[in-house]
Amino acid sequence: MSTQGRPGGADARTIARSLRSEPGEPLHRQLEATLRRLIHLGEFRPGSSLPAEHELAAALGLSRHTVRHSLGVLAAEGLVQRQRGRGGGTRVLDPAAPIIERSLSSFYAFAWEVQARGETQRSFVLERTTIAAAPADLAERVGIAGGDPIERIVRLRTADGEPLVLETAYLSARLASRLEQAVLEQGSVYDAVERLHGTRIVKAHETIRPIALTRAAARLLGVRAGSPALLVERQTLAEDGPIEWQESIVRGDRYLYSIDLPRRR
Repeated sequence: MSTQGRPGGADARTIARSLRSEPGEPLHRQLEATLRRLIHLGEFRPGSSLPAEHELAAALGLSRHTVRHSLGVLAAEGLVQRQRGRGGGTRVLDPAAPIIERSLSSFYAFAWEVQARGETQRSFVLERTTIAAAPADLAERVGIAGGDPIERIVRLRTADGEPLVLETAYLSARLASRLEQAVLEQGSVYDAVERLHGTRIVKAHETIRPIALTRAAARLLGVRAGSPALLVERQTLAEDGPIEWQESIVRGDRYLYSIDLPRRR
């Protein structure tokens, strides 16, 4: 399929003419630099599609592996989003929307992060349900006896109106019963639990793995079905044991996770 007249972006031949050859510079870095420059110059509108891998490879005289590597680097930088399957391709993202770096070196909370960036945090409560008898696995994760009541709270977390995280949290009914709607929508659950119950939250254990968004989750997060995301599972612990189990779906085009790795001698 020809890319001539591609809405919102240059075709493969235009990209080829823009490619700046630098002696000694690997081909994939030359392509990355060219596409990065064109995106920042506005040659591609956010939401438009780049030419297909095979079109770029043919026009540039590169292997598809080289093209794929370059697009992967730009995806990691948050400049493009790769789509798999029929109707997929490479979609250009808004370069003005920076990737959010989340450090794993210390305890964090969504509300604290957003406020620290000077943005407005708002959460939309999609579900709040009391499960009369908690399954054994969930009961253990939140530190209650099997069969005790547990509360499930599903929220869409946003910053300055942009949906970023779809979060499902489980807390004992005892802890959750005093959480008012205003706290769930605009406050910090952790701050409220500490204030209302006189306990201190001390740490959390998380696992993170990549997933592709289902149609329902993608619709809530404002991206296409099949878009990359991160599933973050967290057990939060207070001084006297676990209090929360949380499953968060985090947009892969807006977040990266980092951690410092000191070498011990």
